[in-house]
Amino acid sequence: MRIRKAAVLFSSLSLLLSLAACKQPDNEKPEAHEPVVSVAVPDVKESEAAAPQENILIDDSDAAEKTVEITDKDFGCIRDMQPVRGMYVGNLLGNIDATIAVANSEEGGVYPPGTVVQIVPGEAMVKREAGFNLTTDDWEFFVLDVSAEGTKIATRGGEDVKNSFGQDCLSCHAQAEPKWDMVCETGHGCTPIPITRDMIVALQKTDKRCVPMELADVDKQALEDLRKLIEGFKAQAASASAVAVPAVPETLEEAIEAMEDAAEMVLPAPEAETAAPVEEEEGAE
Repeated sequence: MRIRKAAVLFSSLSLLLSLAACKQPDNEKPEAHEPVVSVAVPDVKESEAAAPQENILIDDSDAAEKTVEITDKDFGCIRDMQPVRGMYVGNLLGNIDATIAVANSEEGGVYPPGTVVQIVPGEAMVKREAGFNLTTDDWEFFVLDVSAEGTKIATRGGEDVKNSFGQDCLSCHAQAEPKWDMVCETGHGCTPIPITRDMIVALQKTDKRCVPMELADVDKQALEDLRKLIEGFKAQAASASAVAVPAVPETLEEAIEAMEDAAEMVLPAPEAETAAPVEEEEGAE
């Protein structure tokens, strides 16, 4: 039998994320957290200088029919974008006014192409040109490697992109009511995950691409709490990865052998046959 660690790990992570399961009972309301995506806690050095980044808000208002092309350099310090409540928004095609208008609308709306939405430094979603991906409503999801030197796109795409805990981004964002264009905020219909508002703010303050800023005690405590939360997830995942999973038989012979092995484990061994006593015939010498 072979050990499928990857399958077990993914199942474990999915089980852990059931703390904020995508379906809630009808008679219960989810706890009011700011919904966020999950990333690893950065190693914070308050004196660490950040490399200068290019401004992602390009002055280009004639963007209706343009293809949204995205590279590593399009992601800079999260705090250089426009703050809207607990998130930051920008627009790679320069149409920032339209992006902010939708973000601030009480009735929702469809974000214009080029819109960038981020809550934490290590993950982002970008509105692509019309027809890019009908399943994601033309959003592309990104997992980012962030350092003082800049940004590297680790993973990008649609349905298959997963966050740091192994959950695909689309499954949560798709829960948002249609008028919110898959952007998750409190009250938009997305199930919150167990990350607090203080943790979000602390992660935004410790973006290594930004000019360093002083951390308050509440920020330091939030980062420590987040670190413990992630360590707990990792410990449970490591424990689950040690569980052996039977391999799927590829041939009839392997299937028969597997059944025989299973039978040997559950059936008692047959008792040794004993010879029946031989009765002596009358008159035998």
